[in-house]
Amino acid sequence: MSAPVGHAAHLAPVELDELDGLRAPDGGDRSRRFPAARVTATVVALVLVLLGVQSWLDARERARLRYLAEVPGVLRALADPPGVLWRWTPGVGALVAGDSAGGWAVGADYHPGGVTLRGTDPDTGDQRWSVPFSLDAALPPGGRSEFPSVWVRCTVVRSDDAPLAVCAAEVSPVASGGAATPLAVLDPATGSVLATPTVPAGTLWAATDSLLVRATPAEDGRGGVRWTLTATDPTTGSVQWRSSTPVVPQVHEVRIGDDVFRSEPALAADDDRVLLTDSGHAWLFGADGSPRGDVTVATDGWAELGRSGTLVWMPWQNFAVPAGVLVTAAGARVAVGELPARLSVDDGTAPGVVLLTGDDGGWDGVALVARDAVTGDELWRADGVRGEPLLVDGVVHVAQGADVVARDARSGEVRWSVPLGAAPAYLGTDGSLVVVVTPDRTLHGLELADGRLALSVDLNRLTPGDPAGIDQVADYAGRLLVRFRDGSGIVLG
Repeated sequence: MSAPVGHAAHLAPVELDELDGLRAPDGGDRSRRFPAARVTATVVALVLVLLGVQSWLDARERARLRYLAEVPGVLRALADPPGVLWRWTPGVGALVAGDSAGGWAVGADYHPGGVTLRGTDPDTGDQRWSVPFSLDAALPPGGRSEFPSVWVRCTVVRSDDAPLAVCAAEVSPVASGGAATPLAVLDPATGSVLATPTVPAGTLWAATDSLLVRATPAEDGRGGVRWTLTATDPTTGSVQWRSSTPVVPQVHEVRIGDDVFRSEPALAADDDRVLLTDSGHAWLFGADGSPRGDVTVATDGWAELGRSGTLVWMPWQNFAVPAGVLVTAAGARVAVGELPARLSVDDGTAPGVVLLTGDDGGWDGVALVARDAVTGDELWRADGVRGEPLLVDGVVHVAQGADVVARDARSGEVRWSVPLGAAPAYLGTDGSLVVVVTPDRTLHGLELADGRLALSVDLNRLTPGDPAGIDQVADYAGRLLVRFRDGSGIVLG
């Protein structure tokens, strides 16, 4: 209230006992201290929440990298900057099997009339073991005097104790009735040979999960053939399952115009499927021997397993006319002109997508085609693709011309694109970076998420002298092997 005019205003002192309850024990004013305490508590809680979220994200990323470490083709994390772990020489042998997580590599050292398997430490290049591969069961008609040509292929099967390598030595020339194929089942870490079975001439073999599968033909005397598939334990030979196909008319040759194709049966497998093709038929089995259906076409040809439960049948044909058949995961048949794409890395994401490659990508590469694995519908297409794509975290990374392009595996949407000025000689990943090597001997590391350049290394600085141009770049048991045309090479990490 205002004071009356002409009178002095008086303020009477008033005591408020209630304020005593707001006074802090130390005499401070709680009305001022409480908001600050609440702000501090809020900040602490927020920091704890952020730390918890970051801890969860870090744990998820560690789990992701542990998973990727088990995926074939994924490199060990590169140092920044990458350095030379050891210098590769031809004496180490051509890599035939390797495991990044297990830290082992098996090489085949070829020499006149034979081959030796060598175990190598992929981090140092040191030889761990050496085992001669016996070829006695598959020598050419003239014996060792013919200096047989040998090709070794290995596949890794699971075991309760540790992975096993099943290696086959395919020898030529062969007699008219074919040749037997000697196998060696060994512990790739120690070189211990656990079994040496022999696959008879005319019998096919493959490995799925933890089993060795043989396919043996039996002619019925009326021009037909029936195949029997037998799955065994690789080390003991004990039979785990057996399945047979119906009798089908046997095709020996296919003539298209002036070209004659010899019909060749084939057996292939992945972790949970076995595929047998012969005489215009393809039979699919589960890893447990259960029938998964068959595909019959009018003419002979071959079939290949595709990702996401698909397969592609491609008849012998005039290749100017697409005549292939994509058999989807739902059993639908869709006409295609492409075959399953070879992926340098496939982490199993985008399970509803199958990737195919065709020859209609122009002179500068091939066409990469993504289709729905259930319906077979085309999802997207990219032309001018070079080398093998890689699929990580649902994103397809390709070398397209002189660019590296990352596309969503399902939609084909371009996530990022980085020009490098030259067509890459190698495209891979260590789980965090897209690793690219260009013909000018430069290693680029691009962030998986956005393509940002994270590192760039001139390989000329890591090699003594002046090596010739790049001959091959490849995964070497999770390490990066760069081989030059003069026969030298370096292993990076």
